[in-house]
Amino acid sequence: MINWKKAALIAAILLLATWIIGIIREYGSLSNKTPNPEYQKYIELQKEYISKWLGSVSQESAIKIDESSMFRTDNCIGSNFEGAEVKLAGVQFYDNIYRQTSQKPNYTYYCNGAILDPDHPVYGLPDIEILIGPVSYYQPEPSGMEAMLNFGFSKTPKPYKTYRKPLYDSLGKQIKMFEMQLWLTYFKVAITVISDRDKPQAETSESSLNAKIYPGRWYQSSSPFVSMNDLDHKEEWKNHLYGDITFVLEVNPNASPWYINTENAQTKKPDIAVGAVVCNELVKYPEDENRIHAQLQKGMIAPLYTKPFDSDVSLQDVETQVSDLEKNIANYKNFDIWNKKYYVKIFSKNIGSRQQGIFGQKKFDEQLDYTLMMPLLVVGSWDVQMPWDAMSEMEAPKPYYSSFSLRNLLPKWGGGFGQVFSVILIVGAIGLLLFAKGLLRK
Repeated sequence: MINWKKAALIAAILLLATWIIGIIREYGSLSNKTPNPEYQKYIELQKEYISKWLGSVSQESAIKIDESSMFRTDNCIGSNFEGAEVKLAGVQFYDNIYRQTSQKPNYTYYCNGAILDPDHPVYGLPDIEILIGPVSYYQPEPSGMEAMLNFGFSKTPKPYKTYRKPLYDSLGKQIKMFEMQLWLTYFKVAITVISDRDKPQAETSESSLNAKIYPGRWYQSSSPFVSMNDLDHKEEWKNHLYGDITFVLEVNPNASPWYINTENAQTKKPDIAVGAVVCNELVKYPEDENRIHAQLQKGMIAPLYTKPFDSDVSLQDVETQVSDLEKNIANYKNFDIWNKKYYVKIFSKNIGSRQQGIFGQKKFDEQLDYTLMMPLLVVGSWDVQMPWDAMSEMEAPKPYYSSFSLRNLLPKWGGGFGQVFSVILIVGAIGLLLFAKGLLRK
């Protein structure tokens, strides 16, 4: 005879267990998300750590250098270690170009990143920040035999592949062996929207709010220019999106400004070329409300540009434009990939702050986290490398704190009708418990 009470209890427990699993599984995507105020503090601590580490380097073993090869035109550099370097070339928002110079108060540039707020400092478009991590060496997971032979302890950077080609003269006689190494490197890029959610501490003048000085297309308006008071919702966190924004990265494969030059001997600087820049990973936050447009997607090869921005010829600098054109023509005639800078562009037409819900209770800022792979081709010695055992890896903080929400009680189960399934689970479990309770009374 079937024990209906026991069967009902077991079925109810199974349904409840399934429901709880769904809650745990989708907690992160359905929970409330609060912006993390420690984001800026983390970046400042990282800068202080690196500054202290560089300041503690011993000066006892100073070397002589070749002064003719040590000069760089950069205003800021990532390090003086040999190898690749990536920094920010600038940001383009519609036709506005922000380069490697800060423009207070709306644009702050700091070499490996920048913060942009193109309109009113308190209202309108939110701040948007880009951070670029250092170029690190990538070591693929060793095969079973390699892991066994190395016992998992080998951390010495080494080339992924080595190519050797013999060179012959016109008579077919081998002159020498040409060797080129393929090194795998990667770096991270974080693009984060930071909207002002607090009440302004300083009073904002009505004249600044009524000034029609902002292009209407910034706010999807057909008017040529608008003011902050023209906007239906002027607060930064109320659905203000960047409709056309490009972040331009400057990739320098051989950023070292020096090589050793002693009285007796001299070591030659290697030739390094960028093989490609590939999007290895892209993570969007928040994941459950993903509407962010990202032109560069996972698995794509980013186009490499020879110039950061396309500029129109102006009457004021015709001579400079002609000079640059002559240099470009000469470069194209004598195209050489070695030690050549390139520019990578990350474009989005839909990223910003959002507000949803019947009462506008759901607010969040968006973030893109990129991991970009950069294979490098190296000819010559590459002995001086960044001491990564002493440097921490860049990990951008998550833009939100997660807290329990009523939405967590109705997991989606990865589909649009998943919440209906959750309701069925709950109702079914309650019905079975009531059925078992009724049998118990009988």
